[in-house]
Parts: sequence; structure tokens; C-alpha cells
Amino acid sequence: MKKCKALAVAASCVFLFLGGCASKVLDDAWPGYRTDGQGQLLKTADGHCWRTADWTEEKAVPACDVAITGQPVAAVNSAPPTKEVMSADMVVPKPLRLTFAFDSAVLTDESRIALQAWYQDVASLEEPVVAVNGYSDPLGDASYNQALADQRAQAVAIWWQEQGDSLATLQVRGHGEDTAVSGSRCQSVRPEDLQSCYRQDRRVELRVQ
Repeated sequence: MKKCKALAVAASCVFLFLGGCASKVLDDAWPGYRTDGQGQLLKTADGHCWRTADWTEEKAVPACDVAITGQPVAAVNSAPPTKEVMSADMVVPKPLRLTFAFDSAVLTDESRIALQAWYQDVASLEEPVVAVNGYSDPLGDASYNQALADQRAQAVAIWWQEQGDSLATLQVRGHGEDTAVSGSRCQSVRPEDLQSCYRQDRRVELRVQ
């Protein structure tokens, strides 16, 4: 009888050991991302992946971070997005603001990640119209700033078109240095701090109309 009990205990230990190994393999299937314990990525209600505290860009995968990997996300690019009839309870994505470096119209890596997530949210709407408005800070010549604002808005429009799907009608416009979000708070800072203070004015704002 004692021998049988000993064998049963040993078998249980082996089972638990193997189970722990299997769980470890599943956890390692998507390093840097949370899983459901069965090897499936955990995502939020709007389709964004949950990252763990040790996530780095080297661990990015196309299913979650296409802006980093440069590879297409099947849910958006390989097939037309699912269209839904606009209803009163449908959630329209909040306006998105993308900022740019000084005297630049190049999308930053951070902006591309935010834009990709926002794009996927818009994909669920029925024939949306998206306003793309570009701005600049007030430093420099007004006509130059107008051209720079136009280029920033166009950079976002070009990125959108490169996704390969005309899921939205874009209304693209540059506003120059009009409607500064920094207000008057930068008027009293030191000259060497002006570029940093006006950072939020160097932007493109996207809004579903």
C-alpha cells in the first residue's frame, strides 16, 4: 500500500513538472506580451496588445506593433476591414495629436505607433471622413511655417494611403502657425528654451468628422 502511495505521489510530481514546463513554453511564445496561458495574445477591447514590463522594440511582432516591424498586419492590410453601420452607440475614436521635431515634417516612430492604433479604430466605422490638420510653431517666417504645416499634414495623408486601403475620406489642410496650443506661456521663457516650449504646436491633429 505504501509503495502505491509513493508511486502516486511521484506521478503527481511528474505531472506538475511537465505542466509547469508547458506553461513556461506558452509564456515564452510571445516574449514581451501578455498571453492567456494557452499561447494566445491578450488584447484590449479595441485590439491593442498588452505589453509586459520587460517589453522592448526588439520583441515587437507584426500582430501588435506593425509600425516597428514594418510588416503588414493581416487584420488591416490583407483583407478589407469590417464595415459597420454607424449607430448611436458606436464609439468614435477620440481626436489624435501627433507632434514633430523642430523644422521637420517627418513622422517619428512614436507618432507612427499611435497613428497605426488610431487607424485600426477608424477601420470599424462606416465610410468615415477624417480631417487631417497640420500646424507649426510661431518661430520663423509665417509663409515658411504655412508650407511646413502643409508638409506635415501631407506626411500623415501619405502614410494613410500607403496602408493600401481607402477606408476613409481624408480632408487634408495646413494651418501654419494659427491656433497655437501653447498659448501665451512661451512668451516669457528664455530664447534657448523656445523650441522646447513650442513643441506641442508642431503637430498634426486627426479627427473623425
